[in-house]
Amino acid sequence: SFRSDEDYIPSTSPGQSRSTPLSSSSQQQASKSVSEPEQTNEGDRCHATPSKSPSTRKQGHGTWTTEQQPDVLPEPLPGFCPARTPGVQVFWLSDEPSPSELFKTFFDEKSVRIICDNTNKQAQKKINEGKKFKWRDIIPIDFFKFVGLLFYMAVLKLPEVRLYWKQNSLFSVLSPALVMSRNTFQVISWNLHLSDPDEDAENDKKKGTPEYDPLHRLRPLYDHLRNACKASYHPRQNVSIDERMVTTKAKTGMRQCIKNKPNKYGLKLFVMADFSNGYTSDFSVYTGKYHNSSGHGLTYDTVIGLMSQKYLGSGYHLYCDNYYTSPKLFMELCSLKVRACGTYRDNRRESRTKKKDSRGTIRWMRNGPLLFVKWMDSKQVSMCSTIHTVYSGEIAKRHVKGEDGQWRIQNIPMPTPVAEYNKYMGGVDLSDQLIQYYSVHHKTVSWYRLLFQHFIDIAATNSYILHKELSRMNQKQPMTHLKFMETLTAELCATPDKSKKATDGRLSCVHCKKKTAWKCRNCGVSLFSCPLHPRR
Repeated sequence: SFRSDEDYIPSTSPGQSRSTPLSSSSQQQASKSVSEPEQTNEGDRCHATPSKSPSTRKQGHGTWTTEQQPDVLPEPLPGFCPARTPGVQVFWLSDEPSPSELFKTFFDEKSVRIICDNTNKQAQKKINEGKKFKWRDIIPIDFFKFVGLLFYMAVLKLPEVRLYWKQNSLFSVLSPALVMSRNTFQVISWNLHLSDPDEDAENDKKKGTPEYDPLHRLRPLYDHLRNACKASYHPRQNVSIDERMVTTKAKTGMRQCIKNKPNKYGLKLFVMADFSNGYTSDFSVYTGKYHNSSGHGLTYDTVIGLMSQKYLGSGYHLYCDNYYTSPKLFMELCSLKVRACGTYRDNRRESRTKKKDSRGTIRWMRNGPLLFVKWMDSKQVSMCSTIHTVYSGEIAKRHVKGEDGQWRIQNIPMPTPVAEYNKYMGGVDLSDQLIQYYSVHHKTVSWYRLLFQHFIDIAATNSYILHKELSRMNQKQPMTHLKFMETLTAELCATPDKSKKATDGRLSCVHCKKKTAWKCRNCGVSLFSCPLHPRR
């Protein structure tokens, strides 16, 4: 068997770009496309090579062969034994929780109060430094109104924030001014702070040392939200891990560039999502140069951290692209009773399919639980899997131009790992798509406020997914995404009911300023009934 990743040494430099396999046209939107190249500059790669001693190995075990050669798994797949019943876990809520109740499972009263206290400290610190603005300490009600307005702006988009409070214009909107004044909204935006400002200064002194925490300004909400995502929902058997970019051009060492992403520049997150609905089960923020390495690489440590057996259980199937795929990682996951499937890049000429090979040509090699497959579509596709056998009769439909110049649909054989990858890899892409519909993202110079906005997006999207899951469990029609966001916005922006007084709605006397129910019948002036100012 292969001894280590040294048996898969790439023929190119470690910084070479990576690519994903070819997908059928019918699944390009729902799953990860496997025909477009991706770029990276870090992480383990899987590069399969033929056996050094083919004569000592059986056919199909250490040598490349075709799909006509039968393939069997060396041992049965581990049974699916999740730590909890997969699905919604918010049992402490009512059977039909409102959108705001679901949202507050991710932003609960305790975490919001910490944010309010730290924001008040940050505002006072700026005032002491000589900044000029009016400030009134905020409480959780103010925070939720602020977030409600962010959702309002995500649903009803205007070019500039100030336009939501503009009056006497054809495009004036009334709701924001009824919830909060423009100045109050702006000063909360300027002073929003998640961590204790005094502790920030202490942490900044540790820069350049192992004790320095690059996520300190994000830490209180970051840890709470990750725990809340895991506590509120347990993923089903098939999950995927991929990168997510949060767009920014802020000057920070954590900013990355991934050329194949729609948003090339930004902060990078590693995300694990349930393929069936796009629920973000867990995530981690890339903080720049990797220090706490186990010796196996960033991607190895990231996947092992996200695929926690204590949280998930065993028998899960993980799908990832070639940024993460390595034999060492897949073998370690096997020891944790987790199986995996992913793309990899192979540049070795002796193991590649030939240009003269027709579409549908399959080459494969097995070494224990590791199956390596090469499939010729419009270009070569390389897969590694510990879940599947090489071929189970899957067919891909392709439009092919015949000798007469006419286009026809041709059925070609597709390896099982490619078909299953196309089916289950799209969890993170689906999550990204749902987030982008009503994202609260606004330009900001502070990286931690940018990630705060993204955390709000994660909480809102996960809340909507929980709503859909609960509605299906209760056999009811769920709200549309737009209706859910409108309802959530209205509930967060609502002012608590106050006890009404008998004088509510009365006008003030023009003389003594007391509330009165009387006014002049002729001129409409409000007058209080007293000896000095008799009613007319």
